[in-house]
Amino acid sequence: MREFLARTPLAPTYHDVRKQPLDADAALALVRRHKRAFAKKGVALVTLDPATATDAEILKLFLGREGSLRAPTLTVGDAILGGWDEPTITALLAE
Repeated sequence: MREFLARTPLAPTYHDVRKQPLDADAALALVRRHKRAFAKKGVALVTLDPATATDAEILKLFLGREGSLRAPTLTVGDAILGGWDEPTITALLAE
């Protein structure tokens, strides 16, 4: 992941959720600040609108097993992606 990001115009910042977990409330606030949300669910990529999605829908996609924000979570412009999906990141960067 870091190798891929190093080849992009992004200037990533890293937050270690193991050392400083983001709980459900913080995860909801983070996702709702974006206009578009994407999350990997197995091999599928789920798209949702944070403005109309329920808290339960967002938390199901963006919280890990420990109840904190899943890693990796990336934000690009007005979009947020939970989980790793290189084609989605590439498409968001091309916008």
